[in-house]
Amino acid sequence: MKQLLHKKDILEIVTYSFFILSTIEITGEFLYNDFLISLTKPLLLPLLLFLYWYNSDQVSKVYIIALVLNWCANVLFLSVVSNLIFIATILFMLSRFFILLTVYEKLKELNLIPIIIGSIPFLFLFTYLIYLIYDEIFGSTVPIVFLQCLIMSIIGGFSLGNYMMKNDEASKYLLVCSLCFALNIFALGVKYYYLDLGFLKPVSMIFFLSGHFIFLRFVVISEREKL
Repeated sequence: MKQLLHKKDILEIVTYSFFILSTIEITGEFLYNDFLISLTKPLLLPLLLFLYWYNSDQVSKVYIIALVLNWCANVLFLSVVSNLIFIATILFMLSRFFILLTVYEKLKELNLIPIIIGSIPFLFLFTYLIYLIYDEIFGSTVPIVFLQCLIMSIIGGFSLGNYMMKNDEASKYLLVCSLCFALNIFALGVKYYYLDLGFLKPVSMIFFLSGHFIFLRFVVISEREKL
């Protein structure tokens, strides 16, 4: 009993730390405070990684790779060097690919038809995004943007298709986190390639962090359901 309480206390401390640091990071984005952003942003995904490792009964290596790649991307995005930012963009796209693999790992029994139907709303969203920003993207950025949108549409297809077929707790978490991830990409695309509105970056971070925390809940619940 004491051991269970001890584990629960640790999880609560780390969870509260994640939300406190997330609030500070988002505040830093609103205030354009590079010090607050640099201080908190590199700590957020490692806290989620710890929460997953400590809370999971069957650790997914694919999901861990996704978190590590995304963490590397976040650290490199703090740089002002264009080459490092380009590498960060590729790592960010790869992290989304491994999130897709994680979803497939949990939902591989899902029929193809619901996935295709579920992808349609997300394809419309990202087609509209590409329409808005197409004149501003060029060179090596073009395939990255298209791949990013395709991966997110497939993740959305899995989430919406799974929700239509099951409508259980895990499917609800997956659907909400897919919407957060999609809106995160949409907000970033609009900010960097269409309208440079100041509030879009912190708003995108709210979607980004919310999506990751909710996706963590989906992964843990899915693993427990299969035990």
